Amino acid sequence: MHSIAYHTVLIKDIVLETPGVKRLFIQYPEPIDFKPGQFVILKFEGLQHQFDTRSYSIAGQTTRDTLELCIVVKEDGAATPLIFEKGVGETLLSSMPEGRFTLPEESIDKPYFFICTGTGVAPFRCMVHELLHTQKYTQPVHLFFGCRTQKDLLYYEEFKQIELQYPNFKYYPVLSREAWDGLTGYVHPHYLSLIQQQPPAVFYLCGWTEMIKETRDNIKALGYTRQDIKVEFYD
Repeated sequence: MHSIAYHTVLIKDIVLETPGVKRLFIQYPEPIDFKPGQFVILKFEGLQHQFDTRSYSIAGQTTRDTLELCIVVKEDGAATPLIFEKGVGETLLSSMPEGRFTLPEESIDKPYFFICTGTGVAPFRCMVHELLHTQKYTQPVHLFFGCRTQKDLLYYEEFKQIELQYPNFKYYPVLSREAWDGLTGYVHPHYLSLIQQQPPAVFYLCGWTEMIKETRDNIKALGYTRQDIKVEFYD
């Protein structure tokens, strides 16, 4: 594994997205290269834990030197409470963008299925923007986002707006613990209803481990191969 260099980054802005999730905008000293789907590693000095680093998916790049992170607080965690105490103008230690959970180097001519839970939606926000805004992708792009209640629906209005703007983008928010006028339960029956006949597709899964394992098993049972599926475990 390569040695990781850490950079002092400035907390440029903080947005409370939900009661337990903050959007953190971190500014590097110089422009940086970033691929949708990557993450950064934050290093904490004197952390009372076996490991002094934590990885966070990148939810966006607002300018060439500024990244957006989407961070959920874990009340009993060692790192996120420290982040949540930080304010605008303070600093953190961060790696450059890392990871290979990214879109193919060469464009593929297949529908995309992005399936996620919780803040696992963050990398898919970047990928959706990359495919639709930048690459002008015309094949279907499906985003299945499972969470507990409406207040947990990160970037809800943004995704609804993208759906209006791009006819090939379909957004499926699914709530497991609240009745509403949208989809309910878990994400599995909702994506399965679209792939029963095994149409050509590529799958990206990000979120809670159990969801990913079940989704991967479901997809493979229909005849898709390991090459069709990319995963990023969240917990």
